[in-house]
Amino acid sequence: MLLLVIALAVLLLSVIPHIVYLLGIMFGKKSVATGSPETYPGITIILSAYNEERVVADRIANLEQCRYPKEKYEVIFIDDCSSDATLARATASLEKSGITYSIIANRERLGTNRSYNQAMKLARYPVIVTTDADVFFEPDALDILIGRLMSEAKIAAVTGDLRPRMNGCGTTRLEGEYRSFYGRMCDWESAVDSTYNFNGALVAFRTDLIRRIDDKRGSDDANTAFEAIRRGYRTVYERRAVVYEDIPTSFAVQYRQKIRRAKRLIEATLANLDLLGKDRPFTRFFYPLRIFMFVITPTLFFIALALLAIGLFFTYPLVLLALVCITAIVATVWRENLFNAFAVNQFYLVMGLLNMGKDTRTWESTSKKK
Repeated sequence: MLLLVIALAVLLLSVIPHIVYLLGIMFGKKSVATGSPETYPGITIILSAYNEERVVADRIANLEQCRYPKEKYEVIFIDDCSSDATLARATASLEKSGITYSIIANRERLGTNRSYNQAMKLARYPVIVTTDADVFFEPDALDILIGRLMSEAKIAAVTGDLRPRMNGCGTTRLEGEYRSFYGRMCDWESAVDSTYNFNGALVAFRTDLIRRIDDKRGSDDANTAFEAIRRGYRTVYERRAVVYEDIPTSFAVQYRQKIRRAKRLIEATLANLDLLGKDRPFTRFFYPLRIFMFVITPTLFFIALALLAIGLFFTYPLVLLALVCITAIVATVWRENLFNAFAVNQFYLVMGLLNMGKDTRTWESTSKKK
């Protein structure tokens, strides 16, 4: 019985940050909506790609459909040593589009962080938008994103809301459930102060405030936000600036993608611990919660489950069997529930922790998954 009490106590401890965020979402401060910028600033869109021949033409067509004035932006396309026809198809599509563009063809795999830093040196405009070749903007996403960025002098960087393109697949619906809660968490952080939980699919920042992205470790999106926060500025999550991505229908492909993302997010989280001494809401409240959430929660969660299973096995084996059966039925029949999304996310975070020693600065294509 004591083991069961300990297991439940550890389980409760593991979810404390999520309870805090749930309360914040329900009762906390809300972000104030902004519109399109009064004056459209010139922006440089840096688009990175590796083996995206299947989608790159559609991606460039998607950029053309954006409502942001075409004469107000340029595109720097980076091909990170693709082994397929990505570079040729991107070049042909950009040439037909009428978009002002330049192309960087890396001679060796650099990954997003180093590629972005290289491209930033060539940017013509003071606002940078970084994005991927396998995601798709809503037509007004850039307008809303830049409008939010220009709405306050203290805002140095803004990210959009990444959502899965629905295809009827179970992994897509589950990801959608997780993304909905994730976005609301980040929105609460933004309303109070800042968030570093950016989506690399759509990030905008001012180069007079952020001059480079840490390219040694961690994800480019989180590192961009941390650089702004370190310099005393705000970073915000704009849920109305929507960008979509395809979710792998193959669990193996999604597994590799999610582990890489989790590992790089944890890296960025642990690389900025010196910020804990700063006196602002982000560093005093949200950042410690995120450290707990990304490092301690997944560890405690699975320890608690193991202790609970052992305790029930020796005291109430039939209860354990019933719980396993109920969990399996719920996971099969009602996959897209918040508990499933939470449990799967904890698994990816644990695997991210176990992969901390690996170099994942380069990436693989996950578009048009099979």
